Amino acid sequence: MKKLGFKHLKSEAGIFCYRKKGTDLVIAVVYVNNTFFCGPDITILNEIKSKFIVKWECRDLGTLTEFL
Repeated sequence: MKKLGFKHLKSEAGIFCYRKKGTDLVIAVVYVNNTFFCGPDITILNEIKSKFIVKWECRDLGTLTEFL
């Protein structure tokens, strides 16, 4: 995640933050082998997800419908 520009939260092991231009924010929640990205700008989300998918050879399962 660090190579993609994310910073690890000290308070939570599975949450990472990415800031671009100071105002844009993407939050990644990682749990075992599942990851979801959230943020206000869909363009930046798609850019980050594309880089993530290439790096870890995974697939996009679409919009998150449930979260516990």
